[in-house]
This record gives sequence, C-alpha cells and structure tokens, in this order.
Amino acid sequence: MNGGLDLEGERSMLRVYLLDGDRFGRRPLADYLLEEARKAGLAGATVLRGTSGFGRHGFETILDVLEFRPQFQPVVIEMVDRRDRLEAFLRSSWTEDLPDRMVTLERAQVELYQARTS
Repeated sequence: MNGGLDLEGERSMLRVYLLDGDRFGRRPLADYLLEEARKAGLAGATVLRGTSGFGRHGFETILDVLEFRPQFQPVVIEMVDRRDRLEAFLRSSWTEDLPDRMVTLERAQVELYQARTS
C-alpha cells in the first residue's frame, strides 16, 4: 500500500492524540482518520488504545473508562511516512474538525520495513 515507497531510513511520525468518544459525524474519529490516511496513500498507520492517561482534561484510568466513562479512553493514531507527505495530510480538511486535541510530528528512524508476501 505504500506505492513502492522505500520507507527505511530517516522518516517522520505523525501522532494524533484523541479520546475514544471523539466523533466525525457518527463515526469514531480514529476510524475516520485511519481511512483518510489510507486514502491519502500514507505508508502506514496504527490506532493504539490506552489504558490510562492525563492531560488538559484530567486523569483517566482504565477502571474509570470501563466502569463510568468509555468516551474518555485515550487513543493515539501513529502514521509513518516522508515528512512532506505527512505535512500534506495535516493540511487536509480533517484538521478543521479536530476537537480540542494534540497532534505531533517528529523524526523517526525506520530500521526495517518489509511487506508481507502472502
């Protein structure tokens, strides 16, 4: 899916920090962003669901999440590609609808990138 991109070497990683309850229309925002990253032809993206976290909106643990407020479970989406491609993705329209959340862009050293053969 990476369009023949040789990903090994110095690349960049985009991280989008969300909450599980964040939505784009009726869809979970994490699912929407994953689909948008695929459509943009990015080399790869992963959605990670956290067990606890803290930040501007307080502190949440997995016990709070499971028993009381599942919408506050922390979610991080990581995307790796060339910096220019990630910056272009950041300039697309999805950022206009991003709730009060954080996005980071940092250097990443890709040591191994192999596609499955089957």
